[in-house]
Amino acid sequence: MSTMCKRCRAVGTVLLGFIAVAALLFILSHYAASAAPAAWIQPVPFTAEYYAGVNERFGVGLNPGITVSVNGTLRPALITDYNVGGLHIGWYSDWRATRHPPRPGGIKYAHLLPVKASIYPTNTLELTETVAANPGALWLIGNEPEGKYNQGNRTPGEYADIYHYLYTLIKVLDPTAWIAIGGVIEPTPLRLQWLDMVLSQYQSRFGEPMPVDVWNIHVQILQEKVGSWGAEIPAGLTATQGQLYTLLDNANPGIFRQLVIAFRQWMKAKGFQNKPLIISEYGVLMPSTYIAEDGDAATGDQKIIAFMRQTFDFLVNAKDVNLGYPADDNRLVQQWLWYSLNDQPYDPATGFGFNGSLFSHQDPAQMTKFGIAFREYIYELLGYPKILLPLIIRRVSLH
Repeated sequence: MSTMCKRCRAVGTVLLGFIAVAALLFILSHYAASAAPAAWIQPVPFTAEYYAGVNERFGVGLNPGITVSVNGTLRPALITDYNVGGLHIGWYSDWRATRHPPRPGGIKYAHLLPVKASIYPTNTLELTETVAANPGALWLIGNEPEGKYNQGNRTPGEYADIYHYLYTLIKVLDPTAWIAIGGVIEPTPLRLQWLDMVLSQYQSRFGEPMPVDVWNIHVQILQEKVGSWGAEIPAGLTATQGQLYTLLDNANPGIFRQLVIAFRQWMKAKGFQNKPLIISEYGVLMPSTYIAEDGDAATGDQKIIAFMRQTFDFLVNAKDVNLGYPADDNRLVQQWLWYSLNDQPYDPATGFGFNGSLFSHQDPAQMTKFGIAFREYIYELLGYPKILLPLIIRRVSLH
């Protein structure tokens, strides 16, 4: 056989090899495509599948009114100034709506539109752009809309009008948005009466039931009395007093449980059992000396830590087939937010500040004793060892 023929045969063999490999790759790719699962579908928010772990149900409230020093310049605090990754939380709120909110570690952000007259409706001027930039987001319409002390201070009719406008606008811009009613200060009988009136006013004004994607409450245990400390009387109601909780009750886990269960009972009675419930703010607002039977700050601090752990236990474990949300294994509450991440302690001279912060308001690197308790609870929940190394403890603020 000539040398030329041998070369032709060799080239032909190589070409056949290439064709065979190409055919095999085509068959395999076709098989892989046909056998590939359907595109991953995002779990429905607030359902059992939505939370990768129970820790993702925990959230914190960031007070942007606190300032931090960066290179000698003061600016409003950001969530990224704090080691929230070490807390393993799933969401946060700063009582605002932000077009591009920081989300360290991928945590979720709850947009909030205050409805008090000094802010609303000016705070909605950029709403179209903000909604467009955050498809499928959670929107809270108002912060304590019935509250008189620097809160919404809206009558049931006023709130129904505002809610209707904002709900309609947001849903037109983003049908996938999740819209929550503003959280009342605490779900006491007086506050439930205010909510009853809101539902009635909405039906009367717009000829249809009030659409609520997510029910939302605060659980700040405060007395209801005209002209006194606490939660006052809801706007539009004529009562002069309601629940007369004491200062000691501000950190009472039993009352906390009663209020949450009572609200779920109210939801069921109104036909809302099949709706998620979130707590977008709760904590212990009063100074530690106020809530301690002996007036000692250390005693009060331990009472707050006990309140944290007992309410966390309740929120993590509370289920009831007759009251809970069926899409979330009948849990009573789907997610909750501790107040706060960074607020300042109460200052008698100014009247500003609240207790329970997880980090020092003066130094974002310093975790408070409440922050340590929060972190340790989450670590125990996830099966992690407690952080007890002396070198770490010495770096943590215990004040």
